[in-house]
Amino acid sequence: MIGQSLLLLSTGTLGIFLGAQITEAVLLVPYWKAMNADDFFNLHKTYGPKIHRFFAPLTIAATFLPVSTACYLLLQQTDKPLFTWLMGLCSLAFFSTYFLYFKKANQNFADRSLSNEALPNELTKWGHWHWTRIGFELVAFGCALWLLAFG
Repeated sequence: MIGQSLLLLSTGTLGIFLGAQITEAVLLVPYWKAMNADDFFNLHKTYGPKIHRFFAPLTIAATFLPVSTACYLLLQQTDKPLFTWLMGLCSLAFFSTYFLYFKKANQNFADRSLSNEALPNELTKWGHWHWTRIGFELVAFGCALWLLAFG
């Protein structure tokens, strides 16, 4: 009962997070890339902190719940350890991308430590990292769905 409840919460949180991340990738990133550099940096000064305040708690919840659920299920000796491990590890993987890339990149945007000429390449790189993160989220969400349906 506890495992199913945790799994339901994890699946819901991962689904909401994945949807928000895909929305950012499909709507915001192309918009940012189409802007001239000065407009982007001015926009980031205002909306960067707001985007962070939106995504930070969602990212933490979408990591903490699936990892906690995976630990709980593995301690209960689940009969589906592969999907449980994958859900937990992919959740940690998408969370780690913040420290591996996004923290510094976002700070560079905030500090405007990139030249106007370097910005387009950095936004392209940011987009690639973002889609990689979405890939990890998709695997974690798929595993959570599978465990919820068949676990």
